[in-house]
Amino acid sequence: TVRTDNRRKTMPVKANIFSSRPYAFLAEKIAAAPSEIDFRLGKIEHTRFPDGENYYRLLEAREIRNSPAVYVAGTVSDAAVMEMYNICSALVMEQCSSLHIVIPYFGYSTMERASRRGEVVIAKNIARLLSSLPTSARGNFVYMVDLHSLGTQYYFEGSIRPIHLTAEPLIRQMIADVGENPVLATADMGRAKWVQKMSGRLGLDSAYIMKQRLSGEQTEVVALNANVSGRRVVIYDDMIRSGESVIQAARAYDAAGAREIHILATHGVFVDGAVERLKGSGLFKSLCCTNTHVNACRFAADDFVKVYDITPVLAAGLEISN
Repeated sequence: TVRTDNRRKTMPVKANIFSSRPYAFLAEKIAAAPSEIDFRLGKIEHTRFPDGENYYRLLEAREIRNSPAVYVAGTVSDAAVMEMYNICSALVMEQCSSLHIVIPYFGYSTMERASRRGEVVIAKNIARLLSSLPTSARGNFVYMVDLHSLGTQYYFEGSIRPIHLTAEPLIRQMIADVGENPVLATADMGRAKWVQKMSGRLGLDSAYIMKQRLSGEQTEVVALNANVSGRRVVIYDDMIRSGESVIQAARAYDAAGAREIHILATHGVFVDGAVERLKGSGLFKSLCCTNTHVNACRFAADDFVKVYDITPVLAAGLEISN
């Protein structure tokens, strides 16, 4: 009797992966990560005309047709947004089978709603712009990580599919790495619900502070709800830009008797002088973040900053099939 195996062999999915130049490191990491996808790193020629206008060309364009295409870039500037739109449009015009836009850091995330009449909701406009891309045969997808406001994903329109990924596995590792039994704390009430859920899942105590705004740039801590005396405190915020918010929070926890304080964040945006300001405050033992923002990579060799690789989250989140 001859036995035959009628099960179909699963062929690896072949996909092309492109990126903006600042995010080439993440595209390379995703391509090298263990997965069922066989990635080919695509190349983009980019030059500027004398008047400042951009010239782009997808090299080896014939390889794009009938294969999934991934484009990795953060909306870290207006120029990055326009480059994303131009390259993704070209990928669809070259007949990629599906388009997957990976945005590790979604810029303008604090401009997700208008608080005063006449304010421009730029996060919504970026979503509308990407929603207007030509649609590939199997659809367009956009992947984002730990949005400042979860409502931003609902600004996308039409057939494009937003997918929200979380860096929670890395945050869990950060918490474990700072030491045993810390108090998980907030920099303000904006992250209170997230901290409450995470501390509950990990069996940790949590702490919250409340602030009142004194002016456009100044806030004041008015309440702290937990006993942190003699405890290790880890402050979580989704992003660190200037660091002023966590410094104010840390002063409150320090005044309440915290033994040591650590900062955890998904996005290390780190405007000029931010890391130096945090380190120079003398309030913090360490700062942990992921490499969703290119600025975080500048501090990978700094003893004060520990940068965790977001690649496993991105690679596992891609919904690519033949």
